[in-house]
Amino acid sequence: MSGHPQSPRSLRILLVEDDAGIRGGLNRLVNGLGHRTHITQNIREALDLAIVGNQTFDLLLSDINLPDGNGWELLQRLNDSGRRPWRAIAMSGQCSMQDLTKSRRAGFDYHLAKPVEIAILEAILREAAEEVPQ
Repeated sequence: MSGHPQSPRSLRILLVEDDAGIRGGLNRLVNGLGHRTHITQNIREALDLAIVGNQTFDLLLSDINLPDGNGWELLQRLNDSGRRPWRAIAMSGQCSMQDLTKSRRAGFDYHLAKPVEIAILEAILREAAEEVPQ
């Protein structure tokens, strides 16, 4: 357990990240905050878990550049299937105004620059945990 304060409610988070180091670090951080992660490395695995596996998630934390497409496509497919999480956070090394606009139009609530600032992610997760419908 980390020294981070725990959130008031444990979120079910779908973490989609193809880089093993980033994936591991985010998983440790999110679990240290008291949330539960389901980890996937690409769109296919995420859709298998959410749609085929009939899993529900409070929050999507997704890289934009994935080996089999992008996070914008993933969120659109989750929307189309009726499996969109309550909140969605995009992460990317590309953070131009065009990228931010694409994320907003795709339905992401936030677009964080990589490397992700821990304090910002913690604040977003804490806020989501306070507001997510029961």
